[in-house]
Amino acid sequence: LLLSQMNLEPSYLRDNALSILEQAKNLYLDLFKGKPHMGEFEAKRVAVVGDTHGAFFEVTKFVLESLIKEVDLVVFLGDYVDRQPPYGLENLIAVLQAFVETKGERVIPLRGNHESPITNHYYGFYDEVAEKLGADKYDAFRDFFAHMPLTAVVNGWFAVHGGLPGVQKDDKMELGIRSPQEVNELVRIPDENPDNPIAMQLLWNDPREMREYDFIPSLRGDGIYYFGERPTEEFLEKGNLRGILRGHETANAVRVLMGGKVINVFSSVYHGEAAGVLIMEGSEPKEVFVITPGLDVMKLPYGQIQGY
Repeated sequence: LLLSQMNLEPSYLRDNALSILEQAKNLYLDLFKGKPHMGEFEAKRVAVVGDTHGAFFEVTKFVLESLIKEVDLVVFLGDYVDRQPPYGLENLIAVLQAFVETKGERVIPLRGNHESPITNHYYGFYDEVAEKLGADKYDAFRDFFAHMPLTAVVNGWFAVHGGLPGVQKDDKMELGIRSPQEVNELVRIPDENPDNPIAMQLLWNDPREMREYDFIPSLRGDGIYYFGERPTEEFLEKGNLRGILRGHETANAVRVLMGGKVINVFSSVYHGEAAGVLIMEGSEPKEVFVITPGLDVMKLPYGQIQGY
């Protein structure tokens, strides 16, 4: 019933963007009390959507019109805006409308590193808002992004846009959070850029299959790191978690790392490879919807995708 109220016409999404944005912000505050960690979600069948970056017509409409009918929960891992195609506004508002209409019971949108003025002025979203709504309207988006939660646990998996954060202890980096709940102790929102180093790394860090180092500086810039297998295993063990679901790095639909402990879902089309949506049944990754650059949709068993 709730889903039937959704209107995915681009003109409707543009015309109602600021109203839906405000409703979504109020729902976040109502449901999660301004906490950056959304808590635990359990659902029989879950769709996990990675970075969409404006792929409204190619990916997000398919998820919200068709795929949502086959699953009990859709988790979006962030990065709705910036890059190409130039429909970041419609893409973001469509996801937030689904979040609002289902009262957060069927759709949960996390923040990505592109939900930030740091990237929006360079990768296109600020200009898109200026062109479609007027430059003065960007402040509402900047404020909304600052209030978005960063993490959740879904069927025993830690969902986050980027990855695990590190902290400097004496002469080395060590794991910065021991459990998902610690995110609420160490991070405060609203945080616009974000400036908190733990929040920054949750959105920006990347996994690497390395054992000789726990954390090493990332090519992405200062204060951003690659995290290795030992901190991943430590975090999963201490938190009693199955694995990490994340986006952030381009992949041909899905990339599986660290023997299945980390699953990288990428749902964009700008990089010229396939977009992927991961389907979980309970805590088991089951299949992947692969949307090719030619926009054919294939459903593959998860086992087949590991080296895709």
